[in-house]
Amino acid sequence: MIESLDKRFLINEILVDLSNLSVCVDGSWRSIEAKHAVLLRLLIANKGQAVSREVILDTVWPGTIVSDNSVSQLVVQLRKLLGDSSSESKIIKTVPRLGYQCIAQIEKAPTLLEQIEELSRGRGVQFALLGFFIGLLVTVLALFIAEQWQSDVQQDPVSATRITSSPGAEVFVSFSPNGKYLAYSYLAEGADQFDLAVYDLETKTTHTIKNSGYSEESASWSLDGNWLIYSRSDPVSCEVRALHVKGPIEMWRLARDSVLGNCNSAQDSAPWFEYRAGHFITKSWDKAGTYLQSVEVTFADNNPMVINIVALPIRDVTHYQVDQQTLLYQIKEQGVYQLNLNQLTESENQKITLSKQSFSALSHGYQDDTIMLAKQNLSVLKGRVQQVLYSGFGVISEIDVNAQLRVSAHTEGVAEINYYQLDVDSRNKAAQKQLTSPARMDLLAALSGDGAHFVYASVTTKNNDAPQFELWHKHAFRPTSSLLGTMPQGEVPILLLLSPNNEYLAVLSKSHKVYLISSFIKEVKKVVDNFTEIADLHWSQDGRKLYYRAKPAMEAKWQAWQFTVSQGRSEQQPLATYFPDLPLTQKNSSFVGYKEQVREYLITALAEIFDIEQLRGSLSLYQPAVYRDGVYFVLKRGHQLVLYRYLSSANKVEEIQSIGLHLYAGVSELQILASFDGRHVIFNRINNYESDIVLLEYGNR
Repeated sequence: MIESLDKRFLINEILVDLSNLSVCVDGSWRSIEAKHAVLLRLLIANKGQAVSREVILDTVWPGTIVSDNSVSQLVVQLRKLLGDSSSESKIIKTVPRLGYQCIAQIEKAPTLLEQIEELSRGRGVQFALLGFFIGLLVTVLALFIAEQWQSDVQQDPVSATRITSSPGAEVFVSFSPNGKYLAYSYLAEGADQFDLAVYDLETKTTHTIKNSGYSEESASWSLDGNWLIYSRSDPVSCEVRALHVKGPIEMWRLARDSVLGNCNSAQDSAPWFEYRAGHFITKSWDKAGTYLQSVEVTFADNNPMVINIVALPIRDVTHYQVDQQTLLYQIKEQGVYQLNLNQLTESENQKITLSKQSFSALSHGYQDDTIMLAKQNLSVLKGRVQQVLYSGFGVISEIDVNAQLRVSAHTEGVAEINYYQLDVDSRNKAAQKQLTSPARMDLLAALSGDGAHFVYASVTTKNNDAPQFELWHKHAFRPTSSLLGTMPQGEVPILLLLSPNNEYLAVLSKSHKVYLISSFIKEVKKVVDNFTEIADLHWSQDGRKLYYRAKPAMEAKWQAWQFTVSQGRSEQQPLATYFPDLPLTQKNSSFVGYKEQVREYLITALAEIFDIEQLRGSLSLYQPAVYRDGVYFVLKRGHQLVLYRYLSSANKVEEIQSIGLHLYAGVSELQILASFDGRHVIFNRINNYESDIVLLEYGNR
């Protein structure tokens, strides 16, 4: 049936365009992922008949072993995308014990001429044309008013084209200065290193420029378009290289490749943006974290060389981009700023605050004085007006814009972040098993001292900028997890804390509130509020009281508080009687300076065994786990993640095993947990990161 519809058809009132992997629901275009398109085609091809879960598994995941739950999750996501529901099915009906059935009306999408002809049969073509032109007039008037109201912000992209759609990740997008080429890196399915590719926007063809067996990432262009600067790394080394790309694109893979300097394979790669001839902005790392630096390069005689590096007073940068002399950057947890690069020495006094929110991607806009911002949605910001331009599927992780051609490219996709468990015996042999569903993102967890109780915070990818976190509990002797409750909309948990008796779960949120969940009642209840900062949150030994320090105002002094579970209220305590100086095994990330204390302890102990900078980068990626006899930690070697433990009493390091790949940056700090005796270890990692590149064109080019 679907073949005769020419890939563009109506499902009830929903317009589907499979050629562009998009659907129009209630007048709003949404992207549809390839897996959802395959499922939709399968259901429509068997319209009126139930399609079994086995057939869906074989069709959507041919030759791949996935859980039966993956089918349920895929159907749920497709229903949500189409505005359908299982309780009031209008498109996809669940057939108990059989599978799923398409019950919608399917027909060819009419053209505008066909709509007018249809109207003419009943009321005359004159009325149809009159209605059409009246509608056109009203639309033009509405657009004019909206344009004035939105301060000349372009409302909608003219077109969206998905230029990659292969399994794996396509990332690190970068336009050439003339807009003819788009450089990016891709991770082929089953591979463990990124290759460097260039997409020709004129011929719509892709050329693989580098596939050396190393990982080539973060390519960026010189202002004259003659050089591609990128990082090349393997598990033990990293170099920044410049590739000469003047000439036919087919010859670039054979062109001269010069080493500009060394980088650290434990750190995420960083692009080099040229803001004036021979001067680049890039990111680096030191003991205190990330910072920006200006690098001066000479290209004399086609022999690139770094001749000067100057550290800039801009730290904790998560994203940055340069447009001529304007630097756009985001500070971790603080917001988005703009700075003229001629005023670098006065950055604190001259920077302009654009947003107090943090985003997953940002770029200069395609119009003057506009900024592109993204999480799940892509928005344009001009002044104080922020307007959604595009809703992608999953998280938008990068944006690059060519303002001259009024075109942008971004990556969008879904990362599965799941928890795994290792049971380590006395001989260091470890058997790894997955604990959480592959259809979810699990970002935060806690483990009881005996390793029997595991709680975690999970969020599914949604097409909005305020996802909701669910709290789950799994017992070691039960095969499945049970839902404890759901955090209020907008509340982001930053610490989960099980009581010693495992009866209660305390949750500290990013907004400095504390929630309490009983394992019996399973209700998320707010118990601490109205503080600007909370620290040193921990349970009493009997699990009946919560101790914490708090500040009632930003400049106020710390106060000591005690929340009693049986009374359901907090009481202030004399600060002199508060003793937060607990051993590391009884502390957690809410204690002031705890993370830094653990990291510096490990760096001091391991300085003669590992490269210090590689160790710092790895410890920033994974939060180590302190247990009775030492510390578990992860070392990043290129894209490989290796689990180690440091035994404090013996003062030695033991390698446990490789735990997977670090596929892509942009995810908040990952985590290792350990039982008190160290026999049970739990960690989360990024799995099956799937992303595609989408090209957007704005107005007339």
